[in-house]
Amino acid sequence: MTPATAIAMLDRALARNGTVITLRRYAGEGTARTAEDVTVRARVRDYEPAELVGGIAQGDSEAVLSPTQIRATGWGAPDHLPVRGDRIVIGGRERAIEAVDPERIANEVVRINVQVRG
Repeated sequence: MTPATAIAMLDRALARNGTVITLRRYAGEGTARTAEDVTVRARVRDYEPAELVGGIAQGDSEAVLSPTQIRATGWGAPDHLPVRGDRIVIGGRERAIEAVDPERIANEVVRINVQVRG
C-alpha cells in the first residue's frame, strides 16, 4: 500500500464516521497568549479497561487524525504534527494532548494517533 492510498482511505473513513474537533497550540504567556487553531475530522474513542497500562489513565481518549487537513492549513509547521502540551477541543471541552504516535509508510505520516486527557 502506498502512503497516498493509506491517507485516502483514512480520509474517506473520517469523512463518513469522524467527528469535528479543533487542534489548538498556544503561543506566548499570560495575557499575550494566543491560540493557533485548526478544525479537522477525527475518530475519538475512550480507551478500554484492558488498555489502561503505561501512561494511559482512566478517562483518557484516543483521537485518530489524518495529516491531510492539518497539512492543508499549514498548522504545526514544519512537520504538521501535534505535540505533547497541545490541546484538542472535543465537544466544546479542551483536553490536553499527552502523547502522539504517528504511523508512517515509506517514511511518510499516514495516520496520527493522539492520546488526550482531561
